[in-house]
Amino acid sequence: MILAPLERLGPDQRRAWAAARVWAAHQAPYMASALLALDPVVVDQSDEPQSDRLDLRPLPVDLRWHVYLDPDVLGEMPVPTIGFWLVHQVSHLLRHHAQRSPVRDPAGSTTRPRTHSREEQRWNAAADAEINDDLVAGNTARPEEAVTPSTLGLPDSLTAEQYWDALGGSDTDGGGDTDEGSHTDGGGHTEPGAQAAGHVDPGHDCGSGCDGVARPWDSGQPGLGASGQKLLERDVARRIEEHQRRYGTTPAGWRRWAAEILEPTVSWQRLLASAIRRGVADVAGRVDFSYRKPSRRSSPGGDVILPSLRQPLPKVAMVLDTSGSMDDHLLAQSLAEVDGVLRGLGVGRRHLQIVCCDAQAFEAQKIMRARDVELLGGGGTDMGAGLATAAALRPRPDLIVVLTDGHTPWPPEPPRGTRVIVGLMDPSGCVPEWARAIAIGTGSAA
Repeated sequence: MILAPLERLGPDQRRAWAAARVWAAHQAPYMASALLALDPVVVDQSDEPQSDRLDLRPLPVDLRWHVYLDPDVLGEMPVPTIGFWLVHQVSHLLRHHAQRSPVRDPAGSTTRPRTHSREEQRWNAAADAEINDDLVAGNTARPEEAVTPSTLGLPDSLTAEQYWDALGGSDTDGGGDTDEGSHTDGGGHTEPGAQAAGHVDPGHDCGSGCDGVARPWDSGQPGLGASGQKLLERDVARRIEEHQRRYGTTPAGWRRWAAEILEPTVSWQRLLASAIRRGVADVAGRVDFSYRKPSRRSSPGGDVILPSLRQPLPKVAMVLDTSGSMDDHLLAQSLAEVDGVLRGLGVGRRHLQIVCCDAQAFEAQKIMRARDVELLGGGGTDMGAGLATAAALRPRPDLIVVLTDGHTPWPPEPPRGTRVIVGLMDPSGCVPEWARAIAIGTGSAA
């Protein structure tokens, strides 16, 4: 196998490649810039025995936006089919299927070779199903081997992760054999009864740009970098929105994707961390005079003792809603986020106390780590009781963080001399006007 530049192709093959890109850009004009960003690499297998040649019919891609072309495939494949696969592969890259892949190396490496395992085939089918129902192919039918939700017996408009779960729903021995009643037609085309096994013919291989696992043909050459990919994504997203305004024919999946790129959801973890940092910084910025440690400066008045400046270390308390309506998993995740932020700021151990509260507040807990908290309660909800208990702690906390679903009565006024941040875990809950609110799990702030 020899990897070569585009010039390695013959005249007819180069014309087919150029015509296919034009065809693809005509069918999906909002992807024109992405199609032009593909860097072709010719994979010449003419010296390989026929039995050892790799099937590159889907025109696989890698994470650096190289697309791998077999001269024999280009010579025999119709231009519209080549164009279809170009749009298909660009879709894998734009939707970050490799980064989302459950079969990729957890460390992020792409050096582990593909094994054609059942799980790898299952993810390829799931990712294909996500994009092929949105892929506009004009009057040309999709290639027979192109997997769609209907060929898997599944509904349209799901994510790759949802298709992945559905395809794995009836796995049996995990050894790669399909379940009874599930089969393919031999060309990678999954029949409607195949969703239980999630089997896809190994020849249908979209490359490391689909699942993040290395392929024998991956060149390792420099390509489109991370910043270039980000800029390209935003350009495609803007073109999608413009196309929708002008023609109203953009597939729904691409409209949703463009909205996420141009108006990304802000991570609630970042918002919560920012609010806590701001609250701690306000407290840490306070300075006062103290006679506990007199100033070492001499006094103009002779024997007069001067005070020193003292900067307090912020004291933080947390009130955890442990009523029956709370999601324990999300509560644990939120608690860990707060704990991590406070430790990063030097606040923790002796300075962090936890008050569990349902309809009543329980005794405060001093903990070393977030996972050491004993979640007491499980009844009704009254965060006013938890706030009162937290405010009565000695020393008095400078900042109180409340994690709740918001289905609770609140006191009319905040605790005196204390800032309050509420992590709201249910958007239908309420937060008092005097508190800073962060919507946990939805990424918005109130």
